[in-house]
Amino acid sequence: MNNIIKEAIGRPVAVVAIIFLAILFGYVALQNIPIQMSPDIEKPIYQVRVSWPGAAPADVDREIINRLEQELSSLNGIEELASSSSTGRANITLTYSLEQDMDKALILLLNKLAGVTGLPNDAKTPTIRTSNSDDSPIARLALLVRDGYTIDLESLGKFVESDIVQTLGRTEGVSEVTFNGGGRREMRILIDPQKMTRYSVTLTEVLEALRNSSTLQSVGTVTEGKRSYPVRTELIAYTREKAKDIVIRTDITTDGTVVPLSFI
Repeated sequence: MNNIIKEAIGRPVAVVAIIFLAILFGYVALQNIPIQMSPDIEKPIYQVRVSWPGAAPADVDREIINRLEQELSSLNGIEELASSSSTGRANITLTYSLEQDMDKALILLLNKLAGVTGLPNDAKTPTIRTSNSDDSPIARLALLVRDGYTIDLESLGKFVESDIVQTLGRTEGVSEVTFNGGGRREMRILIDPQKMTRYSVTLTEVLEALRNSSTLQSVGTVTEGKRSYPVRTELIAYTREKAKDIVIRTDITTDGTVVPLSFI
């Protein structure tokens, strides 16, 4: 260490030159380093989406999710496979190990999906999405009501969903448009305990009847070749007048008395 110090003191010009060159190289390197406000960070994740218009979540899970999971679970390098189903859509997320070659994994995934058989005829072709920093929304829009104007949230939400969202979704280059907000109409139902006692109706029966009146109901099956498809219909009776006619219970043990919601 002492020798180094002595050499530095004895050769000041060389030391200054080395420091100057270090600063110069650092400046040049800094100018050539790519800098992004939002760096492109690729995550080892692929998402497989399948659209099946009008299908109930249970049907999506049985007819699409289960079949795809059986095929995709055999792919190499997958650390986690998660799936979710909603009305008319199936989503499967495949998380790979960090050392996995994602280009090769994509080719293998495409080959697997091409070999999947038995999906419903009216289901759309599976699509694959990557999960990286570029998937973040490039624009966020907010709709505000000016002072002095009044509009209910439900009407505003319907306008945004039917006009703005659909228009943006048809724009060339737009991959996906999501919408949050807007109001949902609610109805308050006041139950008379004395009337419930009179008709021997429990609160559980009331809740179950209300829940069934606004959910997907099975109305039968349609057989096509060797496959059978359950047919479901969405029953929504939550309007003030229609809600009164919701049947809470039918007493089939006596005279078949029907107890609608309006009785209690």
